[in-house]
Amino acid sequence: MRVLTEKAYTLWLPSVGQSQPLLFDSPHSSHTFPLHSQLNASQAQLKTGWDAFVEELWHPAVQHGASLLAANFSRMYIDPNRSPTDIDAELLAEPWPEEVVATPYSARGMGLIRRFALPNVPMYNGKLTVHDVQHRLDDYYWPYHRQLVRRLMHLHRQFGQVWHIDCHSMKSKGNAMNIDAGKPRPDVVVSDGNGTTAAAGFTEHVATTFRELGFSVGINDPYQGGHIVRRYGAPDKGFHSIQIELNRGLYMHEARFTKSDNFDTLQGQLTKVTEAILEYIQSNN
Repeated sequence: MRVLTEKAYTLWLPSVGQSQPLLFDSPHSSHTFPLHSQLNASQAQLKTGWDAFVEELWHPAVQHGASLLAANFSRMYIDPNRSPTDIDAELLAEPWPEEVVATPYSARGMGLIRRFALPNVPMYNGKLTVHDVQHRLDDYYWPYHRQLVRRLMHLHRQFGQVWHIDCHSMKSKGNAMNIDAGKPRPDVVVSDGNGTTAAAGFTEHVATTFRELGFSVGINDPYQGGHIVRRYGAPDKGFHSIQIELNRGLYMHEARFTKSDNFDTLQGQLTKVTEAILEYIQSNN
């Protein structure tokens, strides 16, 4: 195994000669939030946006030949799973100088730069400068995406196709900022942009594998896939990207942000998912 660590990310690579056309990325894997003079949210509130331990859950995949990329910064600071044009104008003290294409995420206060940490909990005590946001893009957002693109392209050149898993966790029940507020969530949600970011057979294979392991599974409900899978998934060109959300209640104590006794069991089950994905790749590459 080889490890490359930069300020914005850590990349784990399989041993030479063992590489497979499979890449996992975990864009919300850190709760590191750089010091900020106007920060209003508490550290506990910031942690609610952390996909706690997700990169660790999937890490055994590297021993099977997969690559694993994880962000080293909090999505509450800047979210790599949002478009760089998803700017919330209400956050800024001055007009944004580039293109703005705000999405419903920004309307709910959870765009590229968050306006709220939790419902009715502002992230900041004042407005942000354009320089502040541009710094976050230049030092964190773009380096993460550049490494993701480099690895995807490298594997695609080597194998002709690449399979990409965008890894996340989700609260066991949505809050008022979520589209499914108050509703219990399944164990796993697999999404592919409603059939646009991966071959349908791949999405169904992954969902079926989870079901056979005893999990309840949603497909494109309540998540349809965020910016990353929609940006890089192009199944007609051999780039197959799906998003997998794991219910935090499966492996951690949500309120305490600590692992539960089921963590190791889930990690072992995810290794079986990885093995099933590799079997699918071998039969479709």
